[in-house]
Amino acid sequence: MIVGLLACFMVRLFITFDTPGPKRWVLDSIITGLAMLITAVWIVEHQVDLFAALGTGGGAGAVGTGIITFFQRRGQNAIDALDAALPGKSVVPPEITAALRKLDKID
Repeated sequence: MIVGLLACFMVRLFITFDTPGPKRWVLDSIITGLAMLITAVWIVEHQVDLFAALGTGGGAGAVGTGIITFFQRRGQNAIDALDAALPGKSVVPPEITAALRKLDKID
């Protein structure tokens, strides 16, 4: 189990440091914890040997990147929707509204 958990942690740490831009430590910590939990449950449930535990930990750590990407896109859509719903804010940015009005005048 220790081999799998260390592999998962090392992969998540490598991905976190390799990602360009600002580091999202809270989000990365949550995903790392989730990936390590999945790794631990999988190893205990299937009673795998050392090599399989290494692969399971590394694979679960790498899947964490897909989890972040999936929820980051969905989360950004939700943030945009909530931001547009605030009073006094236009749903469509003004420059897009102006461009659409120009297109309407052409027809």
